[in-house]
Amino acid sequence: MFLKLIIVNILTLIRVIGTIILIPIYKNYGGFAVGILALICYLTDSIDGILARKLKASTFFGALFDGVADKLFTIMSFIILYLITPYAIIPILFEIAIVFVQIIKYRNNLNVKSNIVGKLKTWILAICVILTFLVSDINRITFIPLKFINWLNSLNANNLYFILLMPAIIMEILTLLSYIQEIFKPINKKAFQIDNEMPVKSKSSNKWYNFKKIWLDPKFYNLHKDETNLKNITKLTK
Repeated sequence: MFLKLIIVNILTLIRVIGTIILIPIYKNYGGFAVGILALICYLTDSIDGILARKLKASTFFGALFDGVADKLFTIMSFIILYLITPYAIIPILFEIAIVFVQIIKYRNNLNVKSNIVGKLKTWILAICVILTFLVSDINRITFIPLKFINWLNSLNANNLYFILLMPAIIMEILTLLSYIQEIFKPINKKAFQIDNEMPVKSKSSNKWYNFKKIWLDPKFYNLHKDETNLKNITKLTK
């Protein structure tokens, strides 16, 4: 089982590495290279989720690691895009706002798993980021007809980048509103129950067991991933 967990999380780790090398890749090789890197990294986001479900290796650690990796890569991508167009600051601000709303949900014992709007936003953002990087360095793409390249170059750059980023901005707004709405929704799901699944908390020898059970156990994840009041689980490993 641990081998499966390692395989799945290595794919997520690729996005963390991708985040680290985004700036030097852009500085040395330009937007086209970063666009290809972004494509590879966003593909790993899809593959690791599919693989985790296929191998039955989904865990709370994997979900947290995946979410943090996605957020870091996306924000860093838009920071670099800000060097290309000032419109990129808008998604950055919304991503930060979404993080704060998710923190509020967590503190209020609400489930912070991405909803359908958030998942759709991830893919729309990926497409917008990749296309914007590629268009910013369109002259390096040799297989695109020269007439099309000349037509793109004739357009107002700021207007073109705004059009490319508009779907991402719209999805950022919709995602933020959907998460805010969840704060005010009545809690219909059963709160997280741990009493019958964990050893006595006061026994220090059980802390490692609790850690493995909570963060690395796929069965535990599948049983409790949709429940509320999940923040209480962290108390068992302290």
